[in-house]
Amino acid sequence: MLILSLISLFLCTFSPFSVNQSTLLTNIILDVNFYYLSLISILVTFISFSYISQKSISSSLSLLTLLACSILMFSTTNMFLLYLYFEASLLPILFIILKWGSYPDRSVASTIILSFTAVLSIPFIRAISSTFSKTLTLFIPQILSTSSQTLSTIILLSFFVKLPVYGLHFWLPIAHVEAPTFGSILLAGILLKLGGIGLIRLLFLVSYSILFNLLSYGLIFLTFVTLICCFQSDFKRLIAFSSVSHIITIPLLLIAIKPLSLSSALLIIYFHGLSSPILFSLVGVVYSLAGTRLLYLLRGYLLLNPFLALVSTLLLFFTMSTPPMPSFIPEVIFFFSTISISIASFLSLFLFAFVSIVYSLSWYVPINFQSTSQSANSYFLSFNYTISFMLGLLLTFLSLFILWSV
Repeated sequence: MLILSLISLFLCTFSPFSVNQSTLLTNIILDVNFYYLSLISILVTFISFSYISQKSISSSLSLLTLLACSILMFSTTNMFLLYLYFEASLLPILFIILKWGSYPDRSVASTIILSFTAVLSIPFIRAISSTFSKTLTLFIPQILSTSSQTLSTIILLSFFVKLPVYGLHFWLPIAHVEAPTFGSILLAGILLKLGGIGLIRLLFLVSYSILFNLLSYGLIFLTFVTLICCFQSDFKRLIAFSSVSHIITIPLLLIAIKPLSLSSALLIIYFHGLSSPILFSLVGVVYSLAGTRLLYLLRGYLLLNPFLALVSTLLLFFTMSTPPMPSFIPEVIFFFSTISISIASFLSLFLFAFVSIVYSLSWYVPINFQSTSQSANSYFLSFNYTISFMLGLLLTFLSLFILWSV
C-alpha cells in the first residue's frame, strides 16, 4: 500500500496528466459525496472486521488496503489514477477469497472474478490514451466532452462490470458464495460502489444515444432479475441477486440526465452501501445459528432471538424502501424519473415493485415465523455475532440519520 501511495504521489505531482503540476491538490476533490462515501466505507470496514473470527495481520491489511483504494478513488480527479485505484481495489477481494474462502472451488471463483472484472476493464487504458491525445489532460474537470461510440462502450463496460449490471454479473453470485461473511460485506459495501461512482464521474464522456439504447434492456432485466430472486433457495445467493436487481436502477436514472435523477442515483449508492452489508451480516448470524443458508431449512427466531427478529424486520422495511426509511425518497424519484422517459415503463416498474415484495418476504418469513426446532442453547452460539452485529447496526443507523438530516 505504501508503494502504491508513493507511485500515486509521483504521478499526481510530476506526471503530464496533471493540469497544475505544482500541487497535489489539483488531483483531489473533497466534496460532500467524498465525505459520505468515505464514512460509509469506514463503517462497512468496521462491520467486516468485527466478523473476522481469527483476526490476523493479513486480514487487517486486506481491509485497510481496500479502504485506502476506495477513499483514494472517491477523492481523485485524475482519470488515470481513478483507473489505478479502481483496479487495485480488486486485489484485496481476490486475496480474501483465496485465503478465507469456504469451499475448494475458491481458486476457480477467483479466476472467474479476475476474468470478468479485470479483462473488461483493460480497454479503459485505450480510453485514457484517446482522451489524453485529444484534450492533452487527464484532469477530469477540464476534459472536454469527446464522446464517441467506442469510448462510450469502453467506459460503460468497464464500470458496468463492477456495478454489476445484468449480463456482466455472473462473477458476483460466485464471489459471494465462495467469500467468507466479511468478504461479502466488503464486496457489497465498497467494491460494488466503485463502479457506480466511476460511471457518474465520467458520464459526460458517454454518448447519450448509447446510454438511451439501454433503456429497454434495463427495464426488461429489472423485472427478470427480481423474478430470479424468488427462486433462490440459498439466502446468500438471494441477497447477491437482489443487489444485481437493485443496481440496475442506477443506469436507468442516469438516462434521465436530470439533476434530481443524478442525486437519486447517488442516494441509492449510499443506501445500498449500508443495507447490503447488513443483509450479509444477517446471513452470517443466521448461518451461525442454523448451520445452513438454505431458506427451507431455516427456523423461526422470533422467540429464540428477539433482537435478530427486530433487525430483520428493520432490514425488510429498509430494503423495500417503505416510509419512514430514508431509502423511500430515492426510490420514488427513480419511479417518476423512469416514467418521465417512457410511459410504457410503468408496467415493468409495477412488476419490479410487486416481485421485490415477494422475494423480500421469502427470506423474512422463514427466519422469523417458521416453527423452530432449535434449542435455546443456539442463542449463545451467536452471542459474539450478535454483539458485533449490534455495533454495526448502531453505527449504520447513525450514518442514516446524518444523511437524512442533510
